[in-house]
Amino acid sequence: MKKTTLVVVSVLVLLAGAATAGTKEFWKGGIYVTPQFGINSWGGSIPFGVNVEYGLTENIGIGGSAMFNFWSDEWWSETLINLAAEAAYHFTKIPTDKLDLYAGAGLGYSIYSWKYKSGYSGWDDSGSGSSGLYLQLIAGVRYFVSPKIAVSLRAIGSLIGHWAGVGGALGATFILGK
Repeated sequence: MKKTTLVVVSVLVLLAGAATAGTKEFWKGGIYVTPQFGINSWGGSIPFGVNVEYGLTENIGIGGSAMFNFWSDEWWSETLINLAAEAAYHFTKIPTDKLDLYAGAGLGYSIYSWKYKSGYSGWDDSGSGSSGLYLQLIAGVRYFVSPKIAVSLRAIGSLIGHWAGVGGALGATFILGK
C-alpha cells in the first residue's frame, strides 16, 4: 500500500511541476472516447473496456470507465466488471505541443462472480461475492497523433475495496466535438 501511494504521489508531483505555460489539447466541450486494455496487480487476464470523458471546463473533465475482466481454466471461471465515475484536472499549460497530462480520482463499483465446474456430475457451484465500492487515483497522459486521435496511458491506484491494487490502461482516444 505504501508503494502504491508513493508511486501515485510521485506522478502527481511530476504532473503538477509540468504545468507551467503552453498549449491546449484538452478543451471545454470536448468528448474523449478511449477504448482501452489494461494491466493490474491481480487477476489472471487482460482487462478491456472504455473510458469516456467530457470537458466540463478548460481544465476539468468528468466521465466514467467500464472495464471487463474474464479469466478461466478447465474447472473455474471468474468475471469482474469495474464501473467508475471519474473527474480529472488537466494541466493545459504545459510547455510542449501534443500532450494532455492529467490527474484525477474516481469512485467505482466492482461486480464479481465465479463459477466452479467439477469433473464429477452434479457437483457444480457458482456465486458472487467480493463486489463493492472502490476509490481510485488516476494519473494519465494523452499524446496526440492528430487533432482528433491520441494515444492514452493511465496509471490507476485503487485505495479501498476488495479489488484494490495498482494497474494501468493503454488505449486510443478519439475526440468528438470542436
